Amino acid sequence: MGIHVLRRVADLGNGLVLAPERFDPRRRVEVVARRCLADVVDIVDENVSASGWKSPDAVLILDTTHAYQGFVVFRHDPVPPASMGSAKRRVQAGDVIISRLRPYLHQVALVDQALFRLRPGGNTVVVSTEFFVLRGRDGRDAAGLVPFLLSERVQAALAAGQEGGHHPRFRKELLQSLPVPERVARKLSQTAKQMRRLAAALRRSLLASRWLVARVEAEMATPALASARRSVEDTPCRKTSRSSIISRR
Repeated sequence: MGIHVLRRVADLGNGLVLAPERFDPRRRVEVVARRCLADVVDIVDENVSASGWKSPDAVLILDTTHAYQGFVVFRHDPVPPASMGSAKRRVQAGDVIISRLRPYLHQVALVDQALFRLRPGGNTVVVSTEFFVLRGRDGRDAAGLVPFLLSERVQAALAAGQEGGHHPRFRKELLQSLPVPERVARKLSQTAKQMRRLAAALRRSLLASRWLVARVEAEMATPALASARRSVEDTPCRKTSRSSIISRR
């Protein structure tokens, strides 16, 4: 059975788009809400480039693969600003990034303070232009929105909102229009504190893991162990024939 949608011309937005997928009812999140996401956060989408970069600080560059299930996970170091390559978006501690590509990968993350302390004196952080950057409005804490953005209902709405052929993306307007439930809005500050505690615990765990790997590598490189390894490698393997075994018996 087909779905019929009625819209006034004034509701079509810029470009007067009539594409049927734009009005897919699965894009709606059916919750009780008095405000939408645009009332809670600003969506920052200004781009920066290496040519216009003013700061001498090293830059941590994040792409969509570095955001997963609410946190930034990476294995690389900050680089000189000249290495930025294509345009990026500059972020601040406390921002939330969400990829407009492939919502099913759950590429949503809190930009935590530790990401800016990877170099003595600090570093800056920039992200791919495939990210929308959410920044709290009027003192609100965007970090508290991470679980909401990862919820099944929101993810389904964003998935239904993808447009385009080769690399489908959802639009900024869809993100802005998401209704924020009253319970989520009331507990925004509390949830943000929990997210920061979890992010700090994750950084401690990752750092401890790196220390453990470094310790093992150091132990493997000690002279005593290296000498023992050489003596084992230099010892010829003796081949015992079946006849000699029988003769011993």
